[in-house]
Amino acid sequence: MNIELIKVNKNERSKLEKLLQLYLHDLSLYFPLDFDSEKCEYDYDLDKYFDNDFAYFIKSSNDILGFILIDNNGNYNYEISEIFVLNNYKEKQVGTKAVIKVFDLYRGNWTIKAVPKSKVAEKFWIKVVSKYTNNNYKLSHTGKYNRAELNFSNK
Repeated sequence: MNIELIKVNKNERSKLEKLLQLYLHDLSLYFPLDFDSEKCEYDYDLDKYFDNDFAYFIKSSNDILGFILIDNNGNYNYEISEIFVLNNYKEKQVGTKAVIKVFDLYRGNWTIKAVPKSKVAEKFWIKVVSKYTNNNYKLSHTGKYNRAELNFSNK
């Protein structure tokens, strides 16, 4: 399956917000997230992804398969903040291909933090980063949830 990354523009924000709600619901399996019962949604501020940071839809043809959010921390330091692939497209290399495209697009120092308490997410990130860097990365476990953190440079 061929995929492409398409930068989310402001008039497509509502699409991204809808996908983000699906993602946050999935994420709530691993640690508690505040749910607003009045609005029936999780809270997440997307504003920064329309300023200095980057939001992309993962697409094939005209179909949206998911999204990826990238934090631009300045001086060529980047972090994948969130990645989401719709269930219909999981196990089809969509996430892997999207991540590699992002790494190739933004050259610099990368920090990847796996979803806390998710062995699936940790395994995914180790596999992708290991292959992309030819095992030239640093893995540590940090914070309250002992979350996997991977660091590498592709300058």
